[in-house]
Amino acid sequence: MTTTAEVPRPAAKPALIVDCLGLTGRHLRLMARRPASIVGGIVLPVVFAVLFLTVFGRVMERAGLDYPQYMLPAIVVQAAFFAAMSGAVWAAEDASSGMVHRLRAMPISRPAPILSLLIGETVRAVIGGIVLIALGYGFGFRFETGVLGVLTFAGLVIVATAAICVPYLVLGYRLAEPEPAQALGGVIYFPLLLVSTLFVPKEAYPGWLQPIVEYQPLSCITEALRAVSTDGYTDVPATVGIALLWMVGSLIVFGVLAPRVFGKAS
Repeated sequence: MTTTAEVPRPAAKPALIVDCLGLTGRHLRLMARRPASIVGGIVLPVVFAVLFLTVFGRVMERAGLDYPQYMLPAIVVQAAFFAAMSGAVWAAEDASSGMVHRLRAMPISRPAPILSLLIGETVRAVIGGIVLIALGYGFGFRFETGVLGVLTFAGLVIVATAAICVPYLVLGYRLAEPEPAQALGGVIYFPLLLVSTLFVPKEAYPGWLQPIVEYQPLSCITEALRAVSTDGYTDVPATVGIALLWMVGSLIVFGVLAPRVFGKAS
């Protein structure tokens, strides 16, 4: 009696990874076909960088501030916010068009639709960040902290983009309408932008407002990027640690809310 040896089958990839890859590809293809996504993710941050560096650069240099070194991390964070607001619109479109219902009915991993949209927006923000850094080198920005600074900067940008995007995805799925999601996203963004150290140091604000300016999440993330890219910063571990607390807190809180809101989106 002869027996045939069983041919070992290759281990199947985890469903979550396969589903995320497939849906992320969908999001990236849709983004590539929509000019507004390219404008919002790459063109607008570049325009802001050129305007600020050319208009305010010399003024800030006279005040003793290396403005390209100070400004570029802020523009990178701003690009992450543009990606987050775009993510809110995509989430609202999926909810309003019935795509969320279709995804919930399909045999796919439950977190995959949210994670894939998050990954897609993070990829777009990272591409925009690379373009901004290349532009910043033309204006005088440099990574003064070596290879470790570059790697830490890149890691912080990725985590920060995810931490900023997750609340906006919750907003988009909750509202389920693109126009309100876009409008409310701007309402959240602009106060954080204006009362922060993105464009000017905290000393430019009234004394009573400076603690709020210094410790709000946008300022903490931007200061962490400056600390790991610019030589001479003191208390770099503390600066990065505070930023990480904000980012991890956002990922945990809104990461728990996102599947629940996705499950009720209609």
